[in-house]
Formats: sequence, C-alpha cells, structure tokens
Amino acid sequence: MRGARVAGPFAFAALAALAGGCGPRLDVGSDVLWTALFEGGTFDEWTADSAGAAQAYPLPSNVIEVTTERVRGGSYAAKLTVDGTPGSEHGSSVLARTGAPLPTAAYYSVWYYLPRSITVGDYWVIFKFRQEDQSTMNELFDLDLINLDTGEMSLQLYDHRRQADLPLDVASPVVPVGQWFQIEAFYRNTQDSTGRLTFWLDGRQIVDITNQPMATTPRVEWYACNLAQNLTPSTAVLYIDDCAVSRSRVGPNGIIAD
Repeated sequence: MRGARVAGPFAFAALAALAGGCGPRLDVGSDVLWTALFEGGTFDEWTADSAGAAQAYPLPSNVIEVTTERVRGGSYAAKLTVDGTPGSEHGSSVLARTGAPLPTAAYYSVWYYLPRSITVGDYWVIFKFRQEDQSTMNELFDLDLINLDTGEMSLQLYDHRRQADLPLDVASPVVPVGQWFQIEAFYRNTQDSTGRLTFWLDGRQIVDITNQPMATTPRVEWYACNLAQNLTPSTAVLYIDDCAVSRSRVGPNGIIAD
C-alpha cells in the first residue's frame, strides 16, 4: 500500500545512530552548510550533532554500513542494503538530517551508485522529505526508483498529501546503472504560496513544483535512503557518497554553481 511507505516504526528522535570521526569537507564554496564524505570511516557527519541518524530496520536483513567497496572519491562511501522480499515488511536503511541545522530553503545533493536493475513491485524510495503531520504519518515527498518498459530504471515523485504520483517535467528520465549519478533538490519549506520543490538528475531539471505550501510546519526533515517493498531480486543495494546541503546549487561537478 502506497500510503504505508514510512521510514520506520518510530519517530526520528528514536532512530538508532552510529557515530565516529569526521572526514574532510567537499570543496563546494562558501555557501555550503553541511557535507558528508564518510572519509572518517563512520557516520559521524550525519549523527555527531544529534541532528541526524543512520538507521536500518528491521535487523538483521537490512544493513547500513561504511564501505570501501564502491566509492565516488576518497576511500569510503555508505552502503545501504534492504530486503524487499514480496509479502514481508518493507526494508528500511536511511541516513537522515532534521531540525535546526536545516534552513527554510536549501539545496540537497546526494551521489548514488546502483549496481544493478531491480524490478519494483510496490515502491523503492531513495530520497525523501518528511513533515510533522499525523494525517500523512509524518510523510511528505518521496523520490522513487521505478522500471521503464525498456528495462531501464527511472524516477517518480510521490506526494503523500495527495497519495499520488506527481507528473515530471521530463518524461521517464533514465537513471544510470553501474555508474554514479547525482540527485539534487531545492526545497523551500514555507506554509504559503512561496513553497517550492525542484529536482535535478545529473544536472538536468526533471520537476519543479512552485507556488504552493510545503510542510505544515517550518521543521525540515530530509532522508537519503534505501526504503523498499516487494522487489525482485529481493536484496537491493545502494551506495551513497559526497552528500551536501548548500544555499546554492552544488551541480554534478561537485562545486557551487553560479
């Protein structure tokens, strides 16, 4: 059921966090607010200030770990593994940031590596914004991986308020398999008509939602995640690297764009 695609069985404050040492920052200019490169071999960039988390549920079939298997730069990246066995509880492996460190308006950038194509039965969420609203179980926007008739992977944006997929400005954008790709979002979380949500895939704008309220409160909650139900094959791995929150575009070159 689409409306049940929640990140876990408990609130953000109760997520189990993994912490450790910090790595260097991305060279993305003076507008950068936060980065996570995983170069300390830990999740401390996400969790050390108590405004983030690294969590997998249920254990042990869903796993979140720092790895050297597949990296975009440096020596480490995050590896998020979920079990999407048909008929079972959905698998959840998430990296999250929330609350005071996140401004009303910012750009959110994540690099992903998808090792193989997978058939999606119910849903496969890789990027999400949440809100404080029990009418949607605190959910808001999900960016999903989906299948095309060509056998390629693509993206889909789901709005929990409407319980519906939103049309993209670019029809069926192809997500590369076996190479790194960047998802970047601009999110202006206002409760009036100035709200905005824009997504780019490898620097190409694929959707722009404007002139409408976003979350019901000013609080921002953002996930780079692997959250799935009913997949074939059932085990799905995503690698994540070079994450950033900035006041200006990061862009696919990893620097602040003009």
